[in-house]
Amino acid sequence: MHIKLIDYAEHALVVTVTRDGLLTVAHPGFCGVIAADMLRDIADRLIEAHGPAVCAPGAEPEPQHDQAETLGQGGTLDADRKVWTDGTGHAWDLSVTWGSAGDMRWRWTGECSDAGVPLLQTGEGTEPQPLDLVWALYGPLVPTAGDRA
Repeated sequence: MHIKLIDYAEHALVVTVTRDGLLTVAHPGFCGVIAADMLRDIADRLIEAHGPAVCAPGAEPEPQHDQAETLGQGGTLDADRKVWTDGTGHAWDLSVTWGSAGDMRWRWTGECSDAGVPLLQTGEGTEPQPLDLVWALYGPLVPTAGDRA
């Protein structure tokens, strides 16, 4: 399953964990202590539902492709519309500011990398980064409401 966009207006608590253990927790609009209590409750439910059986190591997890590599491969840019379609077919509106983990805000510079991937930056004077790398390091990315170029 590939999730490209998470609507924080719809989800009060979002936890993502990549196969290599990168953890992101977002809880816009409410206290971190409340989020922690919710996560403890979820953990208790998981433990309770597990039962007394010993965990048996299952088959190896499905091999996962590098998300950043997949986003960048075969992407196309419609500069007039400010839309980049990534290698998975997802269209990115480059006219908006994209929010990421750590409350960072990313804007398109109007330029692309040598590989044709839009370059984003967090503010004046910061080093532009390709969108696929920003996604891999800081994702998920969510559009910032009402913020268009």
